[in-house]
Amino acid sequence: FQVKIMFVTSGGGHLAQLLPLQSWWKEHAREWVTFRQPEVETALAGENVTWCFFPTTRSAPNAVRNLFLSWPTLRRFRPDVVVSAGAGVSVPFFITARMLGIRTVYIECFDRITMPTLSGRICYPLADAFCIQWEEQREFYPDAINIGPLL
Repeated sequence: FQVKIMFVTSGGGHLAQLLPLQSWWKEHAREWVTFRQPEVETALAGENVTWCFFPTTRSAPNAVRNLFLSWPTLRRFRPDVVVSAGAGVSVPFFITARMLGIRTVYIECFDRITMPTLSGRICYPLADAFCIQWEEQREFYPDAINIGPLL
């Protein structure tokens, strides 16, 4: 059974948390939405990628631009699920995915153990499944699923 997955993520550590899941996602149709940066282009060589607007952290103009990007991107690929490990680019895509009835899975950051991320706090009520990597994160996300550390 093949699932269509759209990964929406910032580069760097956020992307690094999704790459170890390759044994799962390599069997499925997938598309990535992330920032065009040299290290990201290298990590995702051969993958289908839609480049989003950077920076997203607390950038209202780029959040709006990514919101407008999310609609045609999600409608074109028609994923079964949107998966994100953050950061800011996840928010507009989760909003649009909810409007389109597409399932969403958010994975809270590996390195934010004692404080929730802004994106995590916003995406928590939008996510069909919200995953944490440390039990300490449950304080902020009581209904989360602890998947353990990805890195």
